[in-house]
Amino acid sequence: MCSILLVEDHLDTRKAFAAILRSWGHTVSTSDCVAGGLRFLDDNEVDVVLSDIGLPDRNGYDFIAEARQRTPNVTAIAVSAYFTAADQQRGHDAGFDMYFAKPVDLTTLERVLERMNSTTTFNGNGNGNGNGAEV
Repeated sequence: MCSILLVEDHLDTRKAFAAILRSWGHTVSTSDCVAGGLRFLDDNEVDVVLSDIGLPDRNGYDFIAEARQRTPNVTAIAVSAYFTAADQQRGHDAGFDMYFAKPVDLTTLERVLERMNSTTTFNGNGNGNGNGAEV
């Protein structure tokens, strides 16, 4: 499975989403803001970044653009209530590979992650227990 950084400011959503991802076998680290996510990426490699767009300190578009400078090969998935065609284009322009509307279709997300896992060699930086870290 893969290592995932989840950036989501809403505590209950972050906890629930991380628990679901862990139940699928992924190692998940979390952050509630852009600054924390970028600090985490300075010291850690992940296979996937799942990020909300509406974050308290900066937006997810800025976050992923800066994250791409640090980790250009990471798979970036936006998860947001903002889902217009313009939002999706802005996400693509910023560096997101995929865009999921909230509420997230978990079945589709699980399939996407399974396909990625079966076709890509991940960096294996997970700690093996699926717990990850809160940053």
